[in-house]
Amino acid sequence: MIKTRTLLHIGTALLALPAPALAQDSGADEGVTTRLALDRLVISAGTEKVAIDTPQAVTAMDQEDIDQTQATTIGDLLEGMPGVNIQGGVGQLGQGFNIRGMGTAIGDSDNRILMTVDGVTKFYEQYRMGAFFSEPELYKRVEVLRGPASSTLYGAGALAGVINFTTKDASDFLKDGDPIAVRLKGATETNAQAHTLSGIVAAQPVEGVELLGSYNYRRTDDYKSGNGATVPASATESDSWLVKGRVSIGGNKKHAIWASYQDWISDAPQVYDQVSASTGNSLMRRRVHDKTAVLGYENDFDGSKLFNVEAQVAYSLSEVHQTETTFLGPLAYSDFSYESWQGKVQNTSEFDLGGDWKTFLIVGGQWSEQKRRNPRVSLTGVVTPGAGTHPEGEMTRYGLFGQLEIVWSDKLTIMPGVRIDWNDLTPGATVVGGTVLTQKVKDSGVSPKLAALYNLTPWFGVFGSVARTVRMPNIDEIFTRSATRPNNPNLRPEKSDNYEAGFTLSFDDALGKGDRFRAKTTLFQNDVKDLIVNVSAPTGTPYFQNINRSRFKGLEVEAEYGIGGFYARGNMSFIDGKNRLTGNYLNTIPANDYRLTLGYADAGTGLSGGWTGEFAERQDKVTPGSFPSLGSGVATPGYTIHNLFFAFKPQSGPAKGFEFRIAVDNVFDKQYRRHLSSLAAEGQSFKFTVANTF
Repeated sequence: MIKTRTLLHIGTALLALPAPALAQDSGADEGVTTRLALDRLVISAGTEKVAIDTPQAVTAMDQEDIDQTQATTIGDLLEGMPGVNIQGGVGQLGQGFNIRGMGTAIGDSDNRILMTVDGVTKFYEQYRMGAFFSEPELYKRVEVLRGPASSTLYGAGALAGVINFTTKDASDFLKDGDPIAVRLKGATETNAQAHTLSGIVAAQPVEGVELLGSYNYRRTDDYKSGNGATVPASATESDSWLVKGRVSIGGNKKHAIWASYQDWISDAPQVYDQVSASTGNSLMRRRVHDKTAVLGYENDFDGSKLFNVEAQVAYSLSEVHQTETTFLGPLAYSDFSYESWQGKVQNTSEFDLGGDWKTFLIVGGQWSEQKRRNPRVSLTGVVTPGAGTHPEGEMTRYGLFGQLEIVWSDKLTIMPGVRIDWNDLTPGATVVGGTVLTQKVKDSGVSPKLAALYNLTPWFGVFGSVARTVRMPNIDEIFTRSATRPNNPNLRPEKSDNYEAGFTLSFDDALGKGDRFRAKTTLFQNDVKDLIVNVSAPTGTPYFQNINRSRFKGLEVEAEYGIGGFYARGNMSFIDGKNRLTGNYLNTIPANDYRLTLGYADAGTGLSGGWTGEFAERQDKVTPGSFPSLGSGVATPGYTIHNLFFAFKPQSGPAKGFEFRIAVDNVFDKQYRRHLSSLAAEGQSFKFTVANTF
């Protein structure tokens, strides 16, 4: 699975997150060390715990990480996490996510990865287009839970994992009881002539009431790659805003009602094919409007150990208005939308078993109702309800889940869990060959798991998990058809059997007073039966079919060291995937890659800076297919990229609240393409950010 030269790289890659956490722990200068990512609190893996103590692979980014990245797209935030890649285009509308070799491919479903915003599941699927539309400035936290064991708490079918986004809160800006705070931010980037403006107002009009309003303006041109060529479909044009409020009840901050509304709009010319750009200069216009609204309630019943309730209802709409598409036929416009209502409730109970034993029990349920619509309006005003290859329909899902977390002292954690889901699909009004489908499709699935972590010594721990996850077919997969090829109502749900094992290392004061070293290594194997793919097949056979057996396996390593203000942080990832029946490589497997960051942060002055290197091996384990321009269907050479960053962010004195950042990406203007991307990456670019909170 791993080449000899790969093993040689391990010694050189104490690898790390590309967006380093530069904030420092409080305390005297002597012995103060940079905050380590593996010591960061994880809030999406059951009860709160630090990342190194979770019996599964989890990476969390906080506000400092997000700011340091100076990201243009959501993909920029996630690209540096081990096992996480961006597949498809490079612009806001062309990006899909890939975790451990599973994710977007041409005509395939992207719902093997669950994405949530403030707990609301987001989903969008359109042929040759991205899957998630949003703005990095809206978020204060991103957590990626890799592997199917995370399905238990978040939803059926997370064969690859879960990505959770958390929006900013008023309390993030209100300090020392201030009634109001304002944050203004501006950023620019030389390569794409990019401009970003952001404004936030946070207020606490009365005790227990917090309000936040945020607006973000982002514009970029198409950027240039390392050889000076302009990369099509890489421009960005978006406006977004967020309003959020929270009301504490009876002075108890853990008994509250909260609500948020997020809106993202992009309206600009685009290359039609955002995934492979195979249509060349076929330009059209897309107006994308994404909305997320949620009303939440939480109550810890004054610290009760039996009841700690979280509940929410939510509305989500992802809509694309597509015009200027005469190259597709005599259409005035087409609309593509996914609209859903969702609800979720869960309760966490704590049981003291005596001695050092504690047990946490999480039980809950979820419901969602999703409508997929695709009205196409001709030049004469005739409305067609979708096409056979983008059928309309409705999907209703119900799920019940439970997870135990048994903890003994700080040594042992055992996490059994199970989830049961039901899925109902109803065809829409799409007409193909003069007929409308009427047959409903129902599926159900049970997804159990068992995970455990045991610290054999204060510095060495082992962990492992076994999980079975079921992903049921969606509207596109069941109802897609044409005049010559039927739909496939007999598709079987995908079944994933995932095995993980690994170890952790934690050393303090090993090489010097106050130093810290953390490392986490994860081996995984994911056997997927009945994988659903869109296949090229003769007339009379369905588009979507089950491939009987596929296997994904790999290794992920995260390691970091800090002493004083100095830190080294890195990660590496090796993934392999094959169709076990044919022996062919799966074309969603990224290249083996490594990342290393070396930096220094001075708590007294607020100055910090460093270097990040990205290293990728050649990826030639591919199977050429019908769409080799996708990027993953052709081999890519290895590459090495160097990035520099600097920040000035005073933590005290009259300049507190001011922030200045400079970064140089791709310092040597390297021409390269990440393996799963269809387009060349950005050449040399200087980034500048200025912000102030007052």
